[in-house]
Amino acid sequence: MTMVTKGRCCRSVHAGLTLCLAAALLGHGRPAAAQDVEEWRAVDIRQEIRTHFDRLPYGWWIREPELHLNAYEVEVNIPDWWHGNPTSAVNNLCPERQSRIWKVAKILTLRPFHQKRPWPEVDCRR
Repeated sequence: MTMVTKGRCCRSVHAGLTLCLAAALLGHGRPAAAQDVEEWRAVDIRQEIRTHFDRLPYGWWIREPELHLNAYEVEVNIPDWWHGNPTSAVNNLCPERQSRIWKVAKILTLRPFHQKRPWPEVDCRR
């Protein structure tokens, strides 16, 4: 009888250890701060910014995003033939609140460049 009891006990301990190991490998059981740090590291901010600007209007394009003074900056080039207020138009390009960009960036500065000159920039914030 004691052999069966020991066997059951050992099996349940083994099953419990297996469950804890599986949970640790899946990220469960870690402090929330550690999960946030790993999620933050997993975001390639420049790629997220490029992806956000994939669907610009015809003829518009961006330069490679740059980090300056703790803010990411993107120059938005607008074709000469386009008519309107470049600053106002670029303001409409700010990422949505749920964008993964905000997991890394606190400020995203958009710098319109139109008719061979810079225009007033726009600071996007979450």
